[in-house]
Amino acid sequence: MKKVLALLTVVICCSMSHVMAQGGGQRMTPEERKAALIERLKPLNLTQVQSDSVVAIYMDNSAMAAMRDPNMSQEDRQAAMKTFSEARAKRLEKAIGADLAKKVAEVAQPQRGPRGGGGGGGK
Repeated sequence: MKKVLALLTVVICCSMSHVMAQGGGQRMTPEERKAALIERLKPLNLTQVQSDSVVAIYMDNSAMAAMRDPNMSQEDRQAAMKTFSEARAKRLEKAIGADLAKKVAEVAQPQRGPRGGGGGGGK
């Protein structure tokens, strides 16, 4: 019985460490997203006005609600996302200029790891 409990404890610990390494699968609150964005922007040495503009543009997700429609097809969702991204890029360029907008776009988006689901070998 002790061996079973010890094995179960090891399995649970390994599972928890795996979940924690993946970020726990929990979404960040808007305040946490804002703080993380501000941290990622620090190396760019933006002025306070520029930083505030970038944060406001990235935190404005009002158009995202339409993309959450469960009846929307995958193609429509991708087209809407592309339109949203292009509009955000134009707003950034207008607010801080094209050069800074490109730099901000590089650092503002959280890095996403490999997406998994590798599609078989190449035979």
